[in-house]
Amino acid sequence: MPRDRQIKLVQALEEISALQNLTEHPNIKALSGEFTGWFRLRTGIYRSILQTRKGETEEVL
Repeated sequence: MPRDRQIKLVQALEEISALQNLTEHPNIKALSGEFTGWFRLRTGIYRSILQTRKGETEEVL
């Protein structure tokens, strides 16, 4: 992945880390079916697959 795209992806991940609900972000879509509980983050032409892990704090994996 080109360096500029890496920077944009890191920025997007930092942005969503502040959200209470991942689906509030315009570039995140909840997946369905077999992948219920997973989310897709669109950053340019790249897609990242995310899942939250709940414990003492909620984490994005």
